[in-house]
Amino acid sequence: MKLSLSLLLLSSLALGCSAAADDGADSTAVDLTGTTSAERAIHFEGQVYVAPDASDDAIKTAIAREVKTAIGALRIPSVSINDRGATHNLDPSSWTKRVLTLEDPAHPDQTSSVMRVTYKYNDRAVVTNALANKSTVDFVMLADDYGTHDAPLKMDCTDDPTTDTDSLWYHYQPQNAACRTRITNELTAIGAEQKANGSSPDLVGPAEAHRWFLPVTAKLDPAQLPNKAYSPEYDRLFDHDKLVVYAFSGVDTDENNPDDYLGQEAVRFLREMLKAQPNFRPVDTKPFAMLLDFTDDNGNEIPNVTYDQAFGWVLDNTGSPNLRKQVMAKLAERWIYWDLPLHVTSAAGAKDITVEVRSFYGYEDGSADARQHAQWRYLEAFWYGDVFLYNGHSHFGHGPLEPTLYGPQNFNERYQVMLVNSCISFNYYHQEFEGYKPGGSKNLDMILNGLPSYVWGGGTVAARVLNGLIDGKQHTYTEILQSTRLDTPWGETGYDPMRIVDGELDNVYDRTKTPITVAVKPPVY
Repeated sequence: MKLSLSLLLLSSLALGCSAAADDGADSTAVDLTGTTSAERAIHFEGQVYVAPDASDDAIKTAIAREVKTAIGALRIPSVSINDRGATHNLDPSSWTKRVLTLEDPAHPDQTSSVMRVTYKYNDRAVVTNALANKSTVDFVMLADDYGTHDAPLKMDCTDDPTTDTDSLWYHYQPQNAACRTRITNELTAIGAEQKANGSSPDLVGPAEAHRWFLPVTAKLDPAQLPNKAYSPEYDRLFDHDKLVVYAFSGVDTDENNPDDYLGQEAVRFLREMLKAQPNFRPVDTKPFAMLLDFTDDNGNEIPNVTYDQAFGWVLDNTGSPNLRKQVMAKLAERWIYWDLPLHVTSAAGAKDITVEVRSFYGYEDGSADARQHAQWRYLEAFWYGDVFLYNGHSHFGHGPLEPTLYGPQNFNERYQVMLVNSCISFNYYHQEFEGYKPGGSKNLDMILNGLPSYVWGGGTVAARVLNGLIDGKQHTYTEILQSTRLDTPWGETGYDPMRIVDGELDNVYDRTKTPITVAVKPPVY
């Protein structure tokens, strides 16, 4: 629900915080491939009030804290900014500082000073196609140090009143009725102060200087669209004797619970992978396990169990509680290597290769030990993998996949495709990982989400991306993204969390010019 027009007009009069003129700073749009969204440059002005003697570092902290709340605020209009920490929008030379007299009209004899800092924010964003004909978008950021009054904000202005203060920015929902009332009341108070102070440009009242909310209008540049349908670099993927895929599935709450939401997606990934490519066979397990050895409730061995049957016990609830738990025990905290033999023919000749999927389902957060082991797994995948698939929670960008835990030394120099299917992964991961990768976007394509994504269906998405890369049809990225759009059990058709591809613009592979034939060979056993 949008703020009323009168509220927006009042905000523009009270704040002067409208779309900033593009000064060229960090706003150059680089085309992204998407199906329900497009890349657009976004520009706006914001303000923070700080002590008159505040250092530049203190001002940077205030600006970054404010801008971060735009992520939550922009979820409703379906806009995902790139620079969540405003790290590329903190140049003091672009700020306008002004020291004002802080005066309460009710107590004009009691004055002090405060500094207003106006900053410009220029960025790239993933924007829903529903805004294709709009040149602006309105939203309301949290102002001031909102942690000092987080209790009423959590209750009135979030979708989760139990959230930690550190993640309030993510759950922030200014469109909530109670929150809109707070915003309206605050703007009314600010307007009354300005009127009482004679609209003096040198005076500011306490309602404005200590405001909780900052309405802004951002300018959206025309969409930047790729000039053709780009594809993964299939010739580079199939150039190796072994195409190594790392497939990670996180845990929601309990890895041993067959009804764990993400645990079910780990099973769904494997079922969809084997449905698409039934010649996959497990060739190694670490620690060792006989994956199809199951016993009934009386302890008797069940003969001739298939993977489809075992996965159905969990996903379709066709197995007893005992059997369903056995399936999860086979998968949890275990590497499983699945091999698929292929015969590949290209301009470079014909050869046999193996696609090896190294799947892992298990905890990757919740304890220091789990985080450390997850980080080690990701380090292995960055170095040895050709394809990286992750489906799970993003932990607000601060889990074991957090980019600050890694650097250029952790990535190989080969071409890689990376899918991070988690909430607003576009905002959390791509900017840093692309910078870390030797060769940058020349050697890394990333498939990311612009919006929070449902847990349901994540395993299917990962499996469809995998099959789209190896099924021999050399799909374009648009075709792969289309395949990941899902019809949900609750009635959404073609659901897509603004999933996009970044890094594809310097890809040169063209299936019409250099066709590749891929034939699946008999399974290894």
